Amino acid sequence: MSQLRSLLYVSRILIPIEDRTTEIDRFVAVSTARNRTLNITGALIVTKSRFAQVLEGPDSAIEELMTSIRRDPRHGELAVVFDRAIAGRRFDGWSMAYSGNAEYVTRLIDPLGAVSAPLGDADALRLIGFMKGMAGS
Repeated sequence: MSQLRSLLYVSRILIPIEDRTTEIDRFVAVSTARNRTLNITGALIVTKSRFAQVLEGPDSAIEELMTSIRRDPRHGELAVVFDRAIAGRRFDGWSMAYSGNAEYVTRLIDPLGAVSAPLGDADALRLIGFMKGMAGS
């Protein structure tokens, strides 16, 4: 059996502003269904300029999903900011928690997406904790 893993990535949104609502709704619907099939749980936050998504699941499923996300033209400057083995899921029951645009968390996400900034677990865990609270799990 594959080890359980938690991965948080941040990427720049490359969707034209006029198409964002439709494309993000499509992204959420397709991702929720695919995550359920792959036994992935997690959460997504979207700001004006970035995606931040935490994924939890078996190693093999996380790798498969990340290969797909890296090829997705809606993402640019993708940075994996947290990637660890975990004993249990934080988002159990959520194939993808999402509550709409979360511009108010830009200050938590932007530093994680800055390639030149040192990436610290404390910042990543703060964002994951926020996402867990958002999901009510």
